[in-house]
Amino acid sequence: MKGIKSFLSLSSISHCQNLSIGSDYRMFNYSATQWIFGNESLEDSLKRLKKYGYQGVELAGEPYSIDVEETKELLKKYELVCSTICGIYTPERDLSSSNNEIRKNAVEYVKKSVDLAKTLNASTVIVVPTRVGKLGPETTLEEEWNNAVLSVKEAGLYAKEQGVTLAIEALNRYETYLVNNLTLALRFVEEINVEGVGIMADLFHMSIEERSMTESIKKISRYLAHIHIADNTREAAGLGQTDFRPVISVLKELGYKGYITMEFLPAVSNPYVASGLQGESTIFDDFTKQSIEHMKEIVGAIS
Repeated sequence: MKGIKSFLSLSSISHCQNLSIGSDYRMFNYSATQWIFGNESLEDSLKRLKKYGYQGVELAGEPYSIDVEETKELLKKYELVCSTICGIYTPERDLSSSNNEIRKNAVEYVKKSVDLAKTLNASTVIVVPTRVGKLGPETTLEEEWNNAVLSVKEAGLYAKEQGVTLAIEALNRYETYLVNNLTLALRFVEEINVEGVGIMADLFHMSIEERSMTESIKKISRYLAHIHIADNTREAAGLGQTDFRPVISVLKELGYKGYITMEFLPAVSNPYVASGLQGESTIFDDFTKQSIEHMKEIVGAIS
């Protein structure tokens, strides 16, 4: 088993080397998921992230529609990097499906997302082992688990060749059914057994599913590839009940060098609904500012 520093050397650590780490609050690099800003333009989102001191942006995994050259130009213009590609797992992108065509399409989608990540110099693609909104197996749990393992293994081997990490995301029981907590994510990744297939810790989902966030992160630390931040209300960090200080202390202890990515969302049962919403820019500004300031305050206090 590899330690976290060894694992990260394959992924995000190499993509952070060109970023200047200054005062203590820059112990970590910060990004935000762009699709949380609804249907506003990428440029408007990047302006906001630059304004509030973020170093990166996490882009939605839409390799078939994103304008790569325009995206590169905008990232350069606002001096931001693409930290991550956030996969979007709809019914036709179900890695656990027993329908061979759907599963083949899903694997191809992940591979295309890996290509997008490589083109934009992003370290990581986030993978959900089954489609979002699927609350029970269409065949059997065992069959769909095995389907997902085989699917992600195939995509993971491809990602390894491209130098991109796949990060398995455990979603809470109300959004999907197959991998709901970090213990299951660990079992899933160990069954895949491909170097560079790691685990993402999403603190919103963890606030529902984990008895102890810190112990869960320690348990999967050798595979920890990415972090998503939202409060227990799914709002910006600091607006709910989650105490982020113990988690940040553990990340410091582990030597985590990846991004801390904000993924606050409105109160909707299907998170993908957010991508089509017309939001108020003042709310976006408030939440974007609130998230990073709250995290920097905590990091500064424990440094």
